[in-house]
Parts: sequence; C-alpha cells; structure tokens
Amino acid sequence: MTKKPTYKELEQRVKELEKKIDVLKGAEEAICKSESRLKETEQIANIGHWELDLATNTLYWSDEIYRILDLDPKEFGATYEAFLDTVHPEDRKFVDRAYTDSVKNKSGYDIVHRLLLRDGTIKYVHEKCQTKYDEDGKALCSIGTLQDITKLKQEEHSFASIIGRDVKMKELFEMIRDVTEVDIPVLIQGESGTGKELVAKAIHNEGPRANKPFVPVNCGALPEGLLESELFGHVKGAFTGALRDRKGRFEMAHGGTLFLDEVVDLSRVMQVKLLRVLQEGKFERVGSEKTISTDVRIISAANRDLKYEVTKGNFRDDLYYRICVIPINLPPLRERKNDIPLLIENFLEKASYKGHSTEGISKDALAYMIDHSWPGNVRELQSAIHYALIKSKGRIIQPDHLPLELSKQKVDQTSRRPFRKLNSKSVKDALIRSGGNKAKAARILGVGRATLYRFLTDFTDVSSSIYESD
Repeated sequence: MTKKPTYKELEQRVKELEKKIDVLKGAEEAICKSESRLKETEQIANIGHWELDLATNTLYWSDEIYRILDLDPKEFGATYEAFLDTVHPEDRKFVDRAYTDSVKNKSGYDIVHRLLLRDGTIKYVHEKCQTKYDEDGKALCSIGTLQDITKLKQEEHSFASIIGRDVKMKELFEMIRDVTEVDIPVLIQGESGTGKELVAKAIHNEGPRANKPFVPVNCGALPEGLLESELFGHVKGAFTGALRDRKGRFEMAHGGTLFLDEVVDLSRVMQVKLLRVLQEGKFERVGSEKTISTDVRIISAANRDLKYEVTKGNFRDDLYYRICVIPINLPPLRERKNDIPLLIENFLEKASYKGHSTEGISKDALAYMIDHSWPGNVRELQSAIHYALIKSKGRIIQPDHLPLELSKQKVDQTSRRPFRKLNSKSVKDALIRSGGNKAKAARILGVGRATLYRFLTDFTDVSSSIYESD
C-alpha cells in the first residue's frame, strides 16, 4: 500500500513545481526577448528570413519579409508559387532557375533580383538560400534570407537625384563632388531636357551653402526691362506698376546660390550689368541709388555652346570667363542609351506612388525606346512614360502604348537586324561570360543593347538556358 505523503512532503513538492514553473517562465520570457530582438535587428537591416518545407510546400516568412513585400500574413498564403508571383516578371525565370538548380546541385544560391509589388513599386532584393537533405540525399527544406537593397541600388546608380550608370554620368558625379567644396562659378552646358537645373541643385545641396537659398531665374523667359527688376529688385515708383519695394533674386539668394538658367539669352545690356555685379559683388535696385552688397555663388546654364556665341559676338568674352571658371557638359540621352532602362524604371516607380500602377515594360517597347533619338532628352522620355502609363491602363507597356513618334517609327529591316555580327553560339557565350547581364553581353559582342534584345526576341532558344538579368 502506497504511503501518503506528509504535509511537509507535499509542501516541498509544490515549492519544487513552483521553481520549475519560474524557470519555464524565465525561459519563455528569454525566448520572447530574443524573438523581439531578432525582429528589431531584421527591421534595422531590412532583412528577413524564410523556410520552405519541400514535403508540404509550406513557406514560412518572418514579419520583415511580409513588410518588404507589403503583404498581410492574415490574407496571404505563403507558398513557393505565391512568392514567385511577387518577383518581377522579367526576373521570375531567373529566380526559379536559380532555386531549382541550387536544390538539384546542392549548391545554394546568392542572387540579386527585383520584386514587383501590388501597387507597382519595384524593389531590389538580395537573396541567399541553402537546402537541407536527409541521409539519402533527399531535399527536406530550404532556408534563406531576403534583404531589401533598393536604397543601395538607387544610390549605386544615382547621385543627388540624378540617375545614371553610364561612364559619362559617373564622370559627371565625380565632377559635381569636386566642385561642391570650391566656391567658384560653374557653367553647365547641355541640350534642353538634359537636367541642367538638377545638376545645379546637386552642386548647391552637396556644398557648404546647402542650408542657404537656391534661387533659379530663367534669363530667356523675361524681356530685358523685367529681367533687370527680377535680378536686382526695384523700389516703389521706379516704373509704372511698381507699387512697393521688391527684392530681386540676388538679394533672395544672399548667402546661397543663384542659378542663371539660359544665360546665353541675356541681352548685351544685361550682360554688362551682370558683369559689374560679379566683379564688385554690389548692385542697386531699379530706381534706387543705394548700393547693396551680395554674397552668392553663381551657377549658370546654357543650351547652346556659349564659347561659340562669344566668337559670333553675341556674348561678352569677359562675362564668359567670369561665369565659366568650371565648365560642365551634360551628355544628351542619345549618347547614354544604356541609362534608358534605369530611367524608365525610376519613372515607373515614381508614377506608382501617384497611383499609376503598371506591370512593367515589354522588351519590344524597351527596344523602341532605346532606338529613339530623344531630341527632348530625359524630359521627353519622362513624358513618353506618362503617356504610355495612361494608354496601357495598368498592363505591361507594349509598343502600341508609346507616343506616335515612337510606336510608328519606321525602322529599316536591315538596320534593325544587323545580325551578320551575331550568331547563336557567340551570343550564348557572351551571355555566359557576362553572367546573363545583357548590357555587358552587348559590349562583349560589340553591338548595341537594342540589337541584342531584338536578336534574343527572334531567337528565344538562345537565352532559354541562360539566367536572365538586366
């Protein structure tokens, strides 16, 4: 017969149970704290983790991955196929092939690809994966990480809101960095629509005057009489309609930067008056005898060759040498066509923030846009994208969604198909050497990117075994 425990024995057992409960509670609290720290760390690093059960095709995502993908875990069933649906259509085949090959070859993978969110936002992610196997070599589960590197990717191909990865743009970024700390006049020259004011703002914002005003004035938009008042201000009664004293742009920009856009259009009289201010740092308002001192950095811009205007006698040489201490020349878009896909992606992403969703742009439409000469430069490209977004109504942008001058451009079949340089073997070898990067492959082959795109469109079997990458 089992002996009943005494009261003291029962009391001792209760205390031991209470101690075990306290230990379990402590362990639970430690786990909760650890999970909380992990979530905070993932959020700071923009990196989430995932696990895919290959037997059940059940995919677990950490909270950070749901945040990166802008999805609600209560409304979204996480499976491998569901994840592929979030991958950018142009990268989907590449990502799927990378994963299936890594499982087959037991190699894991480390890739960068794009996501296309439901609102049209494009994100860049860095993904790593390893797969676990049983003793017989059967794949059990895959585990990996997903890091949002969109900001890093944007910074890699941009500087102070200027987009570009072309060599000419990299040189421009370096030039901007060089002149920001040197407080001397800069002349920016380039065709209309190339982004001269963006460069001027970058020089201002990256320099010591960044917390002071940046004041632009279009010298070609106003007649001479109004331009003088615009630059130097006026006093009450100086002319008909001058009902009160008014500061000019030089006073508004005091301590900061004055951006003289289209300075080439200044009249000879205004050139003399501007020269005096630049030489002496002083001026008078229209109708006033009081001299005002000014401290501004001058950045000028011209859409024509100012040196040529000097030789023609249209622009004073002494003023030219005052404003052109450091010349910066902006390349037209036709000379940096490998930036066109990057600019398009940037415009589509900005449009998505304003409610213009899209599934992206087709390769045929992209080829048309790369072929176009873009006389209006980046400004024309942006307008073309806005037009295409309206016409495509949220679908993938096709050639017939582009403005008339692009969609109906007649391209000679011979010029559109300079395939004598290309053959399936050389293209495949170039794609392998470039890791699937079409821009690098085109450079290896010595042809334009649009030419390579058209070849791959006509010979789809060439790229079927190559990872696709832009």
